[in-house]
Amino acid sequence: MEEEVRISKILSERGLCSRREADAYIEQGLVMLDGKVVTELGTRAYRSQKVELKKQAVIEQSSKATV
Repeated sequence: MEEEVRISKILSERGLCSRREADAYIEQGLVMLDGKVVTELGTRAYRSQKVELKKQAVIEQSSKATV
């Protein structure tokens, strides 16, 4: 049976952002779970569910440089 994990962990595992960044995006309403906005930290989901960043978060993510 599949277990639920924090959405920030799923985003991190998929290489979309760090867990800390994911928490900030969740607070800003920039994370979607199965097409619905998630704003509560600690929200859990199954890894098989559709978790994605809104376009604004993707743009912000791509503008960051790794040093």
